[in-house]
Amino acid sequence: MGKFQYKIVNYHDFIKPESSSHELNIEESSESKKEAENSKMIENELNELGKEGWELVEIINNKFFLKRAL
Repeated sequence: MGKFQYKIVNYHDFIKPESSSHELNIEESSESKKEAENSKMIENELNELGKEGWELVEIINNKFFLKRAL
């Protein structure tokens, strides 16, 4: 039976900090754009982890559970 290493990453660790602007933008289209940007950032980070051998096992309460073979 193989041995595995496990890693837990919080959803917010995937999201890059906002620019220094503190303006509140309440436009619906900007919210959709923000969600799309966040999804792309998460996808890119997961792809990078995948290149390192990490495999996404499950997502629970905004926590990503990953494992890789030792």
